[in-house]
Amino acid sequence: MGCPNWANDNIASRKEDGAAARPDCGILMIAHVGCGTWSRHLSIEIGQFTTAQDTWHRCLVDSCSFVHMARFCIPDSQTWDMIPLSVLFNPTMDESNPRDENEILLLSVYCGSLCKYLTVASGRASVFVLRARTKNLKSWDHAVGVICVQEAGGQISDWTGKPLDLAADLTGRRDIYPSGGVLVTNGALHGKLVEMISANHK
Repeated sequence: MGCPNWANDNIASRKEDGAAARPDCGILMIAHVGCGTWSRHLSIEIGQFTTAQDTWHRCLVDSCSFVHMARFCIPDSQTWDMIPLSVLFNPTMDESNPRDENEILLLSVYCGSLCKYLTVASGRASVFVLRARTKNLKSWDHAVGVICVQEAGGQISDWTGKPLDLAADLTGRRDIYPSGGVLVTNGALHGKLVEMISANHK
């Protein structure tokens, strides 16, 4: 999967930033079952590689095992109070101040769902959580992300802890129907977060 607006080897750029103006933007991530997850930067000319950036780097999820120390991201179209964890934790976007056990760090990661998968697979975030709401989710917004996160050591499920069924749509292979929503984590936090979400999801 690719994100041409990825900036500064950190997190995805804000919507108002222009991709063509920055020489350090753009990232491509690949994964193969049993072979790990790898990434490298795109050059200034989107879709082209330069000699200096022609190196693939192994991607691994972070090792955070405490929920209040984790870095979270959610969809651009959703707010923290739409997530069941909002009953337990208040969000902050200030990375400089120490957090107590009732606060979590909420990252500003723009672009679509796959960019959030990329953020977790590269270890820049610990958790991506998405509420399914009433509409069906599209399989193409999740399939490649699932493989990239799993091969980087992470875990993906619906809010009940069941793996995403990418073949649930027997006719068009377009829709997935996760119970509650999608939970993408570094693996170490997955069981704890499933329990917390299940206990507070109505």
